[in-house]
Amino acid sequence: MFTMATQTNSTNNPNLSNSTTPTNSTILHSNDFQLITINTSAQAPLKLTSSNYISWKLQFQTLFIGYDLLGYIDGSKPCPPATILTDQSNIPNPAYHIWIRQDHLILNALIGSLSPTLIPFVARSTTSQEAWTILANTYAKPSRGRIKQVKALLKNSTKGNLNVTDFLQSVKARADELAILGALVDEEDLTEKILDELEEDYKELDLAIQARDNSISFDELHEKLLTFEASL
Repeated sequence: MFTMATQTNSTNNPNLSNSTTPTNSTILHSNDFQLITINTSAQAPLKLTSSNYISWKLQFQTLFIGYDLLGYIDGSKPCPPATILTDQSNIPNPAYHIWIRQDHLILNALIGSLSPTLIPFVARSTTSQEAWTILANTYAKPSRGRIKQVKALLKNSTKGNLNVTDFLQSVKARADELAILGALVDEEDLTEKILDELEEDYKELDLAIQARDNSISFDELHEKLLTFEASL
């Protein structure tokens, strides 16, 4: 859920009286003063670690688009000037203070969604865009060392005591991270990796999939494995 705080109407706020008309268009009408607070525990429960950036980013992007907050992190809604020029003098710009408050609420949500070891990376960030960019540069930009690390994690992924869904999600997370790093994993190789990790109980399904003339998609494989797991 989110919390929306609305400022009082200009008729009750002497700072927003109509006695002077600001010449800068960035000043907001009082009815537009709506602050949105993201409840990270309910709306963005996945905390960022060194290996789940794609999934973490997705949950925030959908929220930012839904609440029309994307401009704060991508720079398309820059901070308004702190003051505005009237016919008489410069006065504080209400739009500036609203922007600062909303941006800090977004920054707070981002910090609250980080695992404790990652918080120092953005500790000096003063805006949500700055924190967002630091995290993107750290975890989304391709680097040879990071690609090798994720490939090793994928190679060493084992089913163990995990159920089918948890195992496939862990494998898919590694493959998705490699994709954003520019190192796509062939779908057939991913299928082979998954099948190789299955127990002997899945041998019948394994043989049936291997005998297909066409490759199987990840979603179809997931569905068949769930059905087969339920029959065991």
